[in-house]
Amino acid sequence: MRVSLEEEWAKRLLAEPRVLRLATVGADMQPHVSSAWFTYENGQFLISTAADRLKAIDVRFNPKVSLIVDTDSMPYRGIIVWGKALVTRDGVGGITLKIVRKYVPPEHVDSQVRELMQADRVVIEITPVRVMDIMSYKENSGRG
Repeated sequence: MRVSLEEEWAKRLLAEPRVLRLATVGADMQPHVSSAWFTYENGQFLISTAADRLKAIDVRFNPKVSLIVDTDSMPYRGIIVWGKALVTRDGVGGITLKIVRKYVPPEHVDSQVRELMQADRVVIEITPVRVMDIMSYKENSGRG
């Protein structure tokens, strides 16, 4: 079932320090899945990553991506997103800081950001095209 990322349960899920799993396809036409920290704001998923990471390279070749964010444990809750991605350097420092604050204890934020920013970093901006509840298979499978 399609869901809105403005639903309260989805907002709560995306505000929690959950790992996003990003699926891309590169020039070799092979799928690649990677885990990432993220933030969701203004209708976009934002991931800060080193410019030479495969996910960034793949997105430059093919902007079509999918991702999942879920609870990893029962009762399962989560979203599957299909979207279009863009690699940019705009705001990379501030976005990296915002993401690190979501996942790292306050006393370690500054050192973590300093360490991350030693690499050439980019932001992957993902604009959702379609969003579904991870439990949607139940409606279409004839089971449960």
